[in-house]
Amino acid sequence: MQKKVLEFMEQHHMIKEGERILVAVSGGADSMCLLLVLFQLCTTQKFEICVVHVEHGIRGKESEEDARFVENFCKMHKIPCKVYHCKAEKYAKEHKMTVEEGARELRYGYFKEAAKEFSADKIAVAHHQNDRAETMLFHLARGTDLKGLCGILPVRENVIRPLLCVERREIEAYLEEQGQAYCMDETNKELEYSRNRIRHQVLPELVQINQQAIGHMNQVAEKAQELEELVEQLTREAWERCVCEKNNDILVSERLRKEKYLIQKKVLYQAITRRAGSSKDISNVHICQVLELLEKQVGKKVNLPYELEAERTYEGILIHKIQENVEKILQNTWEVVPGEFVEIPELGYCIHTRIIEGNIQNQEIPQKMYTKWLDYDKIKGSMHLRTRREKDYFIINTRGERKKLKKYLIDEKVPCKQREKVLLLADEEHLVWVIGHRIGEDVKVTEHTKRILEIQIDGGNIHE
Repeated sequence: MQKKVLEFMEQHHMIKEGERILVAVSGGADSMCLLLVLFQLCTTQKFEICVVHVEHGIRGKESEEDARFVENFCKMHKIPCKVYHCKAEKYAKEHKMTVEEGARELRYGYFKEAAKEFSADKIAVAHHQNDRAETMLFHLARGTDLKGLCGILPVRENVIRPLLCVERREIEAYLEEQGQAYCMDETNKELEYSRNRIRHQVLPELVQINQQAIGHMNQVAEKAQELEELVEQLTREAWERCVCEKNNDILVSERLRKEKYLIQKKVLYQAITRRAGSSKDISNVHICQVLELLEKQVGKKVNLPYELEAERTYEGILIHKIQENVEKILQNTWEVVPGEFVEIPELGYCIHTRIIEGNIQNQEIPQKMYTKWLDYDKIKGSMHLRTRREKDYFIINTRGERKKLKKYLIDEKVPCKQREKVLLLADEEHLVWVIGHRIGEDVKVTEHTKRILEIQIDGGNIHE
């Protein structure tokens, strides 16, 4: 057993000389086997061990006895030990989890706390090949991808699993050979838990079909892990080619089309979960719906969990938050009176205006995107800043021909999301300036202009 575990640990580079390993010990057969093996190896391999035990408060006196059992073993062998007591059922209820989920979250939280207290480099947990096979079956039953077929990984961040090279029967045989007692958790026999049904009903049937079933399933998991690592590498490379992050939004470019279908889906999955800040509730259905946007026209959208939406743009697919509050703000209008200062704090804009009179023949007209000169005498009535409305238009040439704003924005390839937010300066008849773009031909300053309206917009996303 010791030789087999050591070779597995070396294969996966689990422990370095001089490191301190925190061993998670429940007192059951698996964790006592792990503790005993590491205790026997630590002297020859020159690493240290310490122990953490979490008493979940579920089984009353039995779980308290398990805690004392672990403490006594550690005292006898002079191993540093930390015991935590908690109320897993209460925690699970408060956080709307199953008891299994709540207990696991608490357990790993205490593992991290103990690792910090002991200055431990790694946390060793006692998962073995049967556990990995159970996890694979559990994932398959619920629906999974290649990552789910990997089951439990030998190393994940600072968590190591040295027993992932042995089956449960080997653990029991080793403990009997060593004469090592262990605790029995009766809840492991209760069939109300899905994992227990897989453990006691499904796996035994598979072993009846083939005695090497568990070993074979672990071999498949290892191959799946190798493939998953390759896919992850290809996904990272595709991400660099195809993805741009800007202002918390994620743009997946048209270049994604050139990638293999599997990589396309992986990139989109990462883009959505990254923007959402969570992978929960992001399913294959969502990924396929977003991928289909590449075949649809600009402006098409897909609603996603976490108040996200994916939108088809000229550049590709934009994944962003649905900004309902901003849309409401943009329904407002702001009057512009020459000489008065206008501020739109919700959008971060400041508008400065003034009238220039007198000899203007020798003055140079500003060529800046957000500072414009308009012929003030050609503006009809009052002026307002607003967003677009149905039938908006402006004059495009000296013949007085009109162009609809909608067509202009499409011709300029302004993304659909941005069209709704483009600020417009309008008089009582039509548009005089599509801000950030062009002004109407009819209000341009000419040699006949007597009064100039200078308007300057600062702030927001504007950079001159």
